[in-house]
Amino acid sequence: MSSLLTQVTRSDRVESFHVGYGVITNAVGEIIKSYGDPYYLTYVRSSAKPLQAMAVLRSGAYQKFQFTPEELAIICSSHSGEEIHTKMVGQVFDKSGISSELLACGIHPPIDKKSAKQLESEGLAPQQIHNNCSGKHAGMLSTCVQLGVDPENYLDPGHPVQRYIYEIVKEYTSETSIQRGVDGCSAPVFYLPLSKVAQAFARISVRETKECQQIFDAMTTYPHLVGGNGRFDTVLMQSYQGSIMSKGGAEAVSAAGFIMPDGQVFGLTVKVLDGNYRAIGQMVLKMLQDIGFLTEPLPAGLNKWWNPQLKNHAKRIVGTTRTIIEE
Repeated sequence: MSSLLTQVTRSDRVESFHVGYGVITNAVGEIIKSYGDPYYLTYVRSSAKPLQAMAVLRSGAYQKFQFTPEELAIICSSHSGEEIHTKMVGQVFDKSGISSELLACGIHPPIDKKSAKQLESEGLAPQQIHNNCSGKHAGMLSTCVQLGVDPENYLDPGHPVQRYIYEIVKEYTSETSIQRGVDGCSAPVFYLPLSKVAQAFARISVRETKECQQIFDAMTTYPHLVGGNGRFDTVLMQSYQGSIMSKGGAEAVSAAGFIMPDGQVFGLTVKVLDGNYRAIGQMVLKMLQDIGFLTEPLPAGLNKWWNPQLKNHAKRIVGTTRTIIEE
């Protein structure tokens, strides 16, 4: 059984390595390629956000509050806390007529270092709106308004909005029951086989329904809103705009739906088993290369993941990482 192996080399010798399991499926769940255990169960973390965002569309909140594709993209995001990101999240709250003070995602500094330094220079503390998951939470709260339910305890798995989302995730993954845990932002997180997540992303990318079309188009048209400056999802979608939607998550999990040059549509999911995020981008790219979606030379923006430079404290290049398919 083959698996993905990311080797970290120093002075031409392997120093460390990371093992990954991955799978590529079509929209009906047929496995096209697998690397390691395609049924490996893991919490899919923020890779579930496009599915969680479906609630905004299906409930009618998107139409009722006249959200834009840009605002839908921020609802699907793990944003960097840049000014454009917090502005978009604020617009979701303004349009739905609900206060951002209801956010319960917690506080961390902006992922974007420039934005974090700007806050610090102005003597301002980060707020919950800077949390990378605030867009998802804004979507959940706007869905509460549309469904006419009390937003208090909106992150409780038994809350009507979470039950609503749960049914959508079950539908798209063809699962009858899913174990849920608590994510870093306190929202429910889904424990799923890699193959089922890949199938869900393939289904969205086939654009079999209007809501699939809306999610795919929002993410691929506005990739900067999904991540931010220098983020893997953003750069990958910018490099192949209109052909791939990508959404990574914490503990080194990532999923994508993509359209092949010949028009076939597939989904992929990959998990780095030790949770080290430095391997995830290269593993995704290796899978895309293996299936024939991309060929070398890759777009220049992806080089930092495809051919990363390992530098020492003197800024001297001493190594790199390389992902192989180990038989």
